[in-house]
This record gives sequence, structure tokens and C-alpha cells, in this order.
Amino acid sequence: MNNVQLKRLSVLNFKGLRNLSIDFDNNTNIFGDNGTGKTSLFDACTWLLFGKDSTDRKDFELKTLDSENNVIPKIDHEVEGDFLVNSEPVRLKRVFREKWVKTKGALESEFSGNETLYYWNDVPMSQKQYNEKVGEIIDEKVFKLITSPSAFNSLKWQDRRDVLVKIAGEVSDADLVAGNEEYIALVAQLTNKSLEEYKKQIAATIKKAKDDIKMIPTRIDEVERSKPDAVNAEEINAGIKAKESQIENIENQLLDKSKAFDEVINQRNANQDEIFKLARKVNTIVFEIAEKAKNEAKSGDSKADQIQKQINDKKSNELQPAEQKLIRLRSEKTTLETSISSYEKSIQDKRELWNVENAKNFVFSDENAVCPCCERPLDTSTVENQKAELQTKFNTNKKSILDGINAEGKAISDKKANAAAELSEVNTRIGSGEAFIKETADSISILEKELEDQKKDELITSLDPQELIAKYTSENKDLKDLKVQVAALEAKVFELPDPNDQNDLRTQKQSINSEIQVLRNSLQANDQIQTANNRIAELQKEEKMLAQSIADIEKTQYTIDNFIKLKVDTIEDRINEKFSFVKFRLFEKQINGALIECCDALVNGVPISDANTASRINAGIDIINTLCEFYNVSAPIIIDNRESVVNLIDSPSQIVNLFVSPEDKKLRIA
Repeated sequence: MNNVQLKRLSVLNFKGLRNLSIDFDNNTNIFGDNGTGKTSLFDACTWLLFGKDSTDRKDFELKTLDSENNVIPKIDHEVEGDFLVNSEPVRLKRVFREKWVKTKGALESEFSGNETLYYWNDVPMSQKQYNEKVGEIIDEKVFKLITSPSAFNSLKWQDRRDVLVKIAGEVSDADLVAGNEEYIALVAQLTNKSLEEYKKQIAATIKKAKDDIKMIPTRIDEVERSKPDAVNAEEINAGIKAKESQIENIENQLLDKSKAFDEVINQRNANQDEIFKLARKVNTIVFEIAEKAKNEAKSGDSKADQIQKQINDKKSNELQPAEQKLIRLRSEKTTLETSISSYEKSIQDKRELWNVENAKNFVFSDENAVCPCCERPLDTSTVENQKAELQTKFNTNKKSILDGINAEGKAISDKKANAAAELSEVNTRIGSGEAFIKETADSISILEKELEDQKKDELITSLDPQELIAKYTSENKDLKDLKVQVAALEAKVFELPDPNDQNDLRTQKQSINSEIQVLRNSLQANDQIQTANNRIAELQKEEKMLAQSIADIEKTQYTIDNFIKLKVDTIEDRINEKFSFVKFRLFEKQINGALIECCDALVNGVPISDANTASRINAGIDIINTLCEFYNVSAPIIIDNRESVVNLIDSPSQIVNLFVSPEDKKLRIA
């Protein structure tokens, strides 16, 4: 076991303790009134080891304050402890120091922050090294659990439970289910899920099934109320048959009247077909006359049309493309002129820059003996050599800069020359384009004058097509005969039978059909009743199945509860075997019989939160004894309010008792 004992603790300017040194033995009693610093000693110990106070705070006020509650500046705050670790002496020291810096020209130094210094056996160390060395002695979390009787019960119940289960060891399901078929079947269902997850799954399934089964009577009632009244199907079918006979009689009467009507319609259609045939012949003759007149009035393509075609071709194929190309060339010209102007300005800038750089000379001051570039002081013994070296570097650098400017200027000049050559070519192409456009426009003007003269000539020699059409129409005898025949056919009248006779019969038929449909619809009531009865039977069957399913699942749930109870009892027995004064309850039984997880420490069956101070302290020591054995380490137990305990249970750990003693206005060690 890793045994850690505190032999001496020295405190300087820590919280309210100005200068205090205490020697410890295996059982040390410290007396003092409230506010005299008993808790500060515990804080000093935890800060020395872990940089935190006894309540696990990193940021707390450890500096010493004056009577007006102000921090006393420019003093160190130190804690030094002598320990025996497995009988080997170890000295730890942590110093919290203010940093004060006096800037140039200031009368007083200024506070610039804090720093912490670390010492191991009087050897300075970094924070990382120090923490690693302390961690080798004891883990911080374990230290807190085994030095304060209240620490373990201050943990969340889930964390307390985890520690206790680790102490007791895992309980194997295989050992628990041995010889019990129901438990064996239950564990077989736990593939890829825990018992708790399976229990929640079953509970959710039961809840859903119970919710569903509650709704079934309501659903049955809704179906029952939706059923219509039953009807006499035999009487209704007889009524339908009688009305269908009436329909058949009316259809026979309509058939006779329809035959007479169809005869008249056929005659009218035949007459109309004949009119269409004669009209097609008339249209053919009229078309032929029009074509003949057109051909005689104008034979072949006129010369004016040919000239117009030439004009259109020249405009679309020559003039318009040339004008568009000229627009693009002028835009390109503007862009090149802008670029050349920009290049010329850049060239001028480079010339001016070259002149400025070329005018620079190397300047060296023997009096100051400093570098003209970086102003660094030069070595007096080697000034001439360094001067020559600087002169060479200056000349080399100057030549490099001038060469670079020349190269950049030449590149810009080349670009300008290329742009000028392109501009010259573009100007040439613009001139050619303008000449071509003028030439084309002149030729179009000549053609347009020629077209105007040709149109005048053709107007004098042309015939009027409408006069020819009127002449040929009046002379065509076949056309006159056809128009007479069409007029005679159009004059014929075909009288139809009185439609009212048929309308009355159709109205009767429609009315009877409506009555038949009403009768047929009424027959659906019996079908709806049968469908509803079938649905009610399905719901009743579903209700039975759900009830059986709930019973089966509840049986499984009962098995789970029993298995959990067995596991709980086994775990609690194993855990409680490790303690002599305190017992633990890991599950609490509810009024409905369900078990909920918890982790409550009990003293004589009473929860530790309800026990008196003495019982809580002894319970804490009992827990520390077990934890020390489990973690294989021991450390001083610091017991606050020790005056509340008359009989303290035994512990192999070092004990530091803090007694509240009103008569001791300063700490007293006994």
C-alpha cells in the first residue's frame, strides 16, 4: 500500500495565516475558535498538492488581507509540507508571488501579474514536472475521497454507485441465472442491449398495448353507431323489377319514333352531300379562271423583281456585314490607343525611378561608424574593411535595382511596340472597310434608281387581273348551270316529326331510372351493416390478442423485476461486506413495487443525510478505510467538527482532528 503521512506543514501569508508551522504525528488535534484558520490549513494542504482549495476551487483568494480587507502587496504566499511516502521523506513547496516591474523613467514599480513557483525536495521544477511527481504519489480524485469523511457522500449518486460496484466486482449474469429456466431465457433476449434497455422496451410495449386496448370499446361504439337501419331486400328487388318493365315499354315506343326521325335526317344529309359536291366543282372553275387571268396579266418574273432581289442581296450579304465589322475594328482601335497611352506613362515612370535610384550614392560616417542601411554600430578595429564591404554591397544592390528597372522598362516598351503595330494594321483595315462600304452603297443607289425606272415601264404595259376574271366568269356556261343546281337543292325543306312526343317519353324514362337508383341505393344499407359487423368482430379479436399480449409481456416484466431484485441483493451483499459501520442501498422500492436505482449510505437503517454529525463522520471514516484498501493507498484524514464525535471508529490512516474551541482565539496544537 502507498502510505502518505504529513509530518509538518508550514504556512506563510496564506489566506489569514501569516506565519504558522505545525508538526503532525499519527493523531493530531488542532483547536481553535471559528475563523481562526482551521479550514485554511486544509486549504493549504490541498493547494500545496493540487493548486485548489478543499472545495475543489482553483480560483480562490489565497492572498493575505489587511484590516480593511485589502490585499497586502509585495509579499510571497507560501505553503511547505514534509511528507513520508512509504517511509521516504519528501518535501513539497509552492510559492505564489506577485511580479512588480519598474519601467524606464518611472518612479515606482508596477504590478504586472502573478507567478507560481514549485519545489520538490528544495529543487525548483516546472508546473508540469511538479504535477507529474505529485501524481506519482497519489491521484487527486482519490486523495480527496480518502482525506475528507464527507467527500464520498458529496459525489453524485451515480458516481458513488460506480465506485462501489468497482469495489464489489462485477456480478456475472451467467452465475445468477444458473438453474433457473426463466432467467436463462431472459438473458438470451439481451443480445445487443442491456437489461435496463430491455426493461424500458417492454414497458413501452405494455404502455402502447394498454393505450390501444383502451381505445377499442370506443372504436367499436363508433362502428356500431355508424350502422344504418336494415331494409327488406325482397320487397325492394320486386319494386326494381317492376320499374325495369316500365322502362322496357318506354324504350320500345321511343324506337318507333326514332325510326321516322332517322329517315328524315338521312334525306337531309343526302341533299347536303349533293350541295357539297356541286360547290367543289364551282370552286374548281373559279380557281381555274383566276389562274388564267393571272397568267395573262403577268407572264414570268418581272425585271423589277430581279433588280429588287439584287438590292436585297447586296444589303444583307455585303453592306451590313461590312458595317458590323467596321464597328468592331473601331472599338479595337480605341482599346489599342488606350493601352499605348498607358504604356507610355509606365515607361516615363520607370525613367524617373531609374534617375532617382541612379542618383543615390554610398554615404559612410567615420564619426558615427554605423551601417547606413540598418544603423547597427560597426566594429572600430575593422571600420575600413567593413566600409569597403558595405561600399561593394551598396554598388551591387544599386546595379541590381537599376538592371531590374531597365528590364521592366524594356518589357513595357516591347508591349507598346506590339500595340503600335497592331494599331497600324487596324487603321489599314478600317480604311479598306470604309472604302468597301462606300463602293457598295454607291452600287445599291444605282440599282435603286434602275428599279424605280423599271417599275414605271411595267405599270404602263400590265393588264388588270380583276377585269379578266370578271370577263371569263360571265362567259362560262358550266359555272352558271352549277350555281342554278345548288340554289335548287338549298331551297328544299325536310320536316321532322314533333320532338315533344319523344321528350315526354324520355322524361318518364329518366324519372323511373331515378326511382330505380334510389331503390338500389337503399339495398346498400344491408351491405354496410354486414361490413360494420365484420369490423366489430375484427376489433373484438384484436382486443383479445392485445389482452393476451399484455399478459405475456407482464409475465416477462415480472421475471425481469425478480432477476433485478436478485442482482440487487447480490450486489448490495457484496458491497456491504466491505463495510463495518455503514451500509449501502443501491435500489429503492416504490409504492407500486417498482425498483429505482439509487446509492444511499445508511447508518443503522437511517439515510446518512438524516443521521447525526457523529454518525456521518464515522460513516465517512468507514468508507475511507474501504477506499484506502481498494485503491491501495492511504493519506491523512482531516476531520472537521471533531468535537461532535465522542467515539471515533478505528482507522489505519493518519488522523488530523479539527476541534471548534471558542476559548482558543489562536490555533492550538495538542
